[in-house]
Amino acid sequence: MRKMLMLIVTLSVLMMISVTASAAHGHKDRGNHHNKWHRTHYSDMDSERGLPFVWHEHYDSMRGNHHLERVYDREMDYRFPGLYAYRWSGHNGFWHHGNYVKDAVFFFDKNNEMVSVGYMANGVFIHFRENHESYENQDSFFFAWFNH
Repeated sequence: MRKMLMLIVTLSVLMMISVTASAAHGHKDRGNHHNKWHRTHYSDMDSERGLPFVWHEHYDSMRGNHHLERVYDREMDYRFPGLYAYRWSGHNGFWHHGNYVKDAVFFFDKNNEMVSVGYMANGVFIHFRENHESYENQDSFFFAWFNH
């Protein structure tokens, strides 16, 4: 009986450790977007010349020049915590690393300032930020989201 009790207690402790480790790992993954991001460019100011917006431009000033539609998507919110996504489309577009972008997502921070942009190119989601770094992600979520 005592051995059985020790076995049950040991299994319970191992299960609690496993659940705690899993929860901690899930939180870590949320911060870096499920570890599927690949940084493609550092200090990439040259590719941002001629963009139809200015970093940290306030949402209120942008909506007069751009059609921005708020994105209400729980998964998008989960992948970009603390940011608010707006769909941008139907414009003349802009060039970024050889890609002509006419359909994008603009991300605003809690102060309603634009801090990053994302778009699809050749089946890859490109995300570039106000710190002039670019990232790529081949997660099917982005492909499905842009093609719905």
